[in-house]
Amino acid sequence: MNLLTIALYIAGAGQLGILAASAMVPRVLDWRTALASLHPFLRRLFWVYGVFIVLTITALGTLTLLHAPAMAAGEPVARSVAAFTLVFWTARLIVQWTVFDARPFLTNGWLKFGYHVLTAAFVALTGVYAVAVFAPGRY
Repeated sequence: MNLLTIALYIAGAGQLGILAASAMVPRVLDWRTALASLHPFLRRLFWVYGVFIVLTITALGTLTLLHAPAMAAGEPVARSVAAFTLVFWTARLIVQWTVFDARPFLTNGWLKFGYHVLTAAFVALTGVYAVAVFAPGRY
């Protein structure tokens, strides 16, 4: 088993781990109160979007765990999944740095720590999938 395959297994599991952190978001950000003033359609739309993001991350992590060797070898379909995953996490990172200002919600040391760990995870995921897309078979 090569280094990239191991990194992809870790990345697959890491994405499922990120879901554990994301499960805390509605409580930490008090979505129930924050969304209460929205029209019911918009409130449901917000939750549906959240569910679809969770399903996407679940699929990306699961597909990686199931097909890490194929991704590492650069097999065409697996490489395409790696490319989509790279685009997803790159976009998430760009949004993190340019759109979101989480500072008002980072009210204690644990939340700040968690935020920085997640950011580091997004960077790592972007790096692993970039290698799987642009340099499979080399590592």
